[in-house]
Amino acid sequence: MKNNILLILFVLCSFLGFSQTEYLDGVIVLNEGGAGGNEATISFIDNNTVTNNVFGLANPGMDLGDTAQSLTMYNDLAVVVLNISNEVKIVNNKTFQHIATISGLNNPRYSAVYNNKAYVTCWGSATDDYLAVIDLTTNTLETTITVADGTEKIKEINGKLYIAHQNADFVTVYNIATQQSTQIQVEDTPSELVTLGNDLYVLCGVPSWGLPTAIASLHKIDLSTDTATNIFTFPAGVNAFHMDTDGTDFFITAGADIYKYDVSANTLTTNALISTPVNDIYMGIYGMNVINNNIYVADANGYVADGKVYVYSLQGSLLNTFTVGKIPNHFYKSKASLSVKNPEMVSVSVYPNPASDILNIQTAETITNVTAYNIAGQKVLQANTQTVNVSALKAGVYILKVETLKGSATLKFVKK
Repeated sequence: MKNNILLILFVLCSFLGFSQTEYLDGVIVLNEGGAGGNEATISFIDNNTVTNNVFGLANPGMDLGDTAQSLTMYNDLAVVVLNISNEVKIVNNKTFQHIATISGLNNPRYSAVYNNKAYVTCWGSATDDYLAVIDLTTNTLETTITVADGTEKIKEINGKLYIAHQNADFVTVYNIATQQSTQIQVEDTPSELVTLGNDLYVLCGVPSWGLPTAIASLHKIDLSTDTATNIFTFPAGVNAFHMDTDGTDFFITAGADIYKYDVSANTLTTNALISTPVNDIYMGIYGMNVINNNIYVADANGYVADGKVYVYSLQGSLLNTFTVGKIPNHFYKSKASLSVKNPEMVSVSVYPNPASDILNIQTAETITNVTAYNIAGQKVLQANTQTVNVSALKAGVYILKVETLKGSATLKFVKK
């Protein structure tokens, strides 16, 4: 009995924020780690400082896994895809505290999330590629969807999944509602998928695991018609690899260099905008993303030593250099802090408590998100309304976190 009380008190303190560091208003760095070494980590850059292995700090004694391939932010979650571990870890994207692990996948690569479900591209064994569908309310593998070979990067737009295939010359469009697929013809080895305005831009010609197999080209998919146009072919010698946008133009890597593509003029800078110190004859720049008007560059640094991150302005000036975990590969914008002095002091109550089916939330504020956790810290329910259906929950004690425009509150309720 005493141990149960201590456990509940510990969980309550955790959710009230007494024992967890929150990593906000910065940049998340996903460090792949050496293949087979179980060395994947997450770093956090904020105010010209870096904190390494934030997952390890939040979960003492637990490793993130082997070969962190990608990360997707969704509400208060981060979906971390671990390729060689053949699993996905679900973590809190503010504290990086572990919530759940979904195992048994086969070569998982990238993910997109829609309506509380994560769709994870998986290479399978040979030509048996598929999407793994993970229910983020129960953190279980719900089903799989067969897709064409070479399934790689994936993007959700308006209830459709756009999937790049490394062994093909098309992008698959999977309509989640109708469960029907179509294909959009582009060119060999589509890789990057980047939205800008009402269009999806597809960088073709570079497989994700090595040197280019074709002249790189840029295609634009009109999202209203799902038709593609080849809008630009890169000059010989510019082996385009990574691509991201500042919301106006594109920044594209080639070897150790970064070029700027002017969208309105449909032109590429003749010379590199940035020549980085990356020295890698195989991959060049290992990862690149544009966040908050800065360009973040990943240097694998020989694949054995700790990786390097170079931060540049959009004009090409070097702003900072950081040492992170092994083989950094992607950068993500972290959650923003609430602009209130005490975000936990919002007045919220629930009734009836205990509840058997409908739990009502009473507050004068506008609710943006409601999350219920069991006493093990696992998310079991999510909503965004003042009435929450808890009928599917097992009898027991739960923690309810209610987020509003002015702050949040954490309460305990009982399901009978």
